[in-house]
Amino acid sequence: MLMALEYWLRGDIPPGPIKAIVLTDIKRVVEIMKRYRNSSIILLGSQITKLEEIVGEKVVEKFVDIANAINSEIITSNSKTVKILDSIGFKRYRIMFPLEIVQKLSRNSLKYKMLVTLAGFRYAYGWLLLNSLKHYGPGIYTLSLDPYAQPNATWTLPSLPLQIWIKNLSRLIEMLKAPS
Repeated sequence: MLMALEYWLRGDIPPGPIKAIVLTDIKRVVEIMKRYRNSSIILLGSQITKLEEIVGEKVVEKFVDIANAINSEIITSNSKTVKILDSIGFKRYRIMFPLEIVQKLSRNSLKYKMLVTLAGFRYAYGWLLLNSLKHYGPGIYTLSLDPYAQPNATWTLPSLPLQIWIKNLSRLIEMLKAPS
């Protein structure tokens, strides 16, 4: 059982003890997101619209529901994602390149704890963004909601088939919206 959670290869993470905690229970994801309500952002990459095409569901709208549930802002640089956000009337978003926001977050010495949630990035690019936040952004916690595990996040979902991943996103939204 423990072997199943060690999803990365030895060369996939830099040497050191900092590895992602794999969250196999959606309830833990809900607890984490609720803990950082009002002090979190969601970064959506260019692959989020491709995931929509593959799974046949409105993935961007699911992340809008998550953002509304935890009072978070969405940051993206993808024009298709911006069109979707505009079409559904979501106004709490910014257009910024991912590397730019990661550098801004890393440079600013934050006086409070913050959660950065990533989804929809190519694996290697997400890996680099998370690695940068892990090493240069003290006080910044990261959560990967991608369908594949990210070893450089603080917390990550396990690598899952897309149909199970999308069901987990739906469960996450239901649980976030439920009264505490």
